[in-house]
Amino acid sequence: MGRANALLLVAVVLAALLVASLGGLAVARWQAAAPLPTLAPDLVLTVTPIPTVPPPATPLATPSVAPSPVTTPHAAFSDPDRALRSVVQIRTTRGQGSGFVWARETTRTLIVTAAHVVEGASSVTVVVSDGTAYPTTVLARDTQRDVAVLAAPAIAGVTPLPLGSTRELPLGAALTVLGYPLGDLLLGDPTVTRGVFSARRTFDGIAFMQTDAAMNPGISGAPVLDVQGRVVGIAVGSIPWAGQIPAQGVNFAVTIEEIERVVSTVSA
Repeated sequence: MGRANALLLVAVVLAALLVASLGGLAVARWQAAAPLPTLAPDLVLTVTPIPTVPPPATPLATPSVAPSPVTTPHAAFSDPDRALRSVVQIRTTRGQGSGFVWARETTRTLIVTAAHVVEGASSVTVVVSDGTAYPTTVLARDTQRDVAVLAAPAIAGVTPLPLGSTRELPLGAALTVLGYPLGDLLLGDPTVTRGVFSARRTFDGIAFMQTDAAMNPGISGAPVLDVQGRVVGIAVGSIPWAGQIPAQGVNFAVTIEEIERVVSTVSA
């Protein structure tokens, strides 16, 4: 074999080895799993109470006729308009939130809202859908569950919302939130938002529902309803940020079972 032929043979062998190496590397890269994105290990998820909105600057209307005392049990849900009339706005010296009629007794109306809505307030007023304002007294306030019970005079034209249960509520079930986001900017009928029952969560031993239903400032204390129009929770908080990463649709309502525990402490 001549020198030229020998050199040619060496070149062919080297080329073959190079092609084989490149092919093996390509196969290895194709087979290797792509690395999964991960959150930074120092990120902490914190549920933040939905903020209230600033107190109103305009005076409120007062009832001109004393409401007739009526005792009404929790009525069955019949139509959306009836539910809307049972949702109220909570106004304090520190801000505004939402709530709903829990019970209507002979001389008083019991209202449920979030505890942080009435935190540090020297006075609390309930405003019904027609704009009439009623003074209230805070009967119970559980900061761990973020639930408060208020007492207003007997209010005509409102009906307690029926109560449901989260124990048998399936994940993915439709939910409706009725409340007063943005305070005076959206007066009149409550705002209706919808989402689903995303997950069951427990914070500090308290049961919460996670939902993607929209919750904006002023919606704290708003009732969360199931498809039958029954209260299964109240809006209380959200996770707007996971460290430096913005979060969307990670909102929370304390369950009706936790609310009932707080209401049961109120004497008849």
